[in-house]
Amino acid sequence: MLLVLPDARLRALALAQLQEEGYQVVAAPDFAAARRRLSRGVRPRVVVADLAVAEDAELLALGRSGVAVLTVGGQLDRSRAARLGLPYLCRPFTVGQLAECVRSLVGDPDDPEGG
Repeated sequence: MLLVLPDARLRALALAQLQEEGYQVVAAPDFAAARRRLSRGVRPRVVVADLAVAEDAELLALGRSGVAVLTVGGQLDRSRAARLGLPYLCRPFTVGQLAECVRSLVGDPDDPEGG
């Protein structure tokens, strides 16, 4: 899993929660860092991306490549996520809610098809 979240505190909390639940997680503060990780061979099954740091073309390309994409953002971003056809989690949310959304996209990390 690749977390692309600019808020350092949220990124750290989400990383800890998802790893505790058994997911293999790599985190990045923005898509420039995410692109570097992807170019080094990181192949996530899911990307959690804050719409504040993501471009539509990047999100759509990830989706077309078979990667599940979960977007997060504020109330005003809801229509953008809908236009892109991507699942969306609106702030404020807990890291537990984030983990639940990830599970709904890719299953439990212990599932052969999950995590």
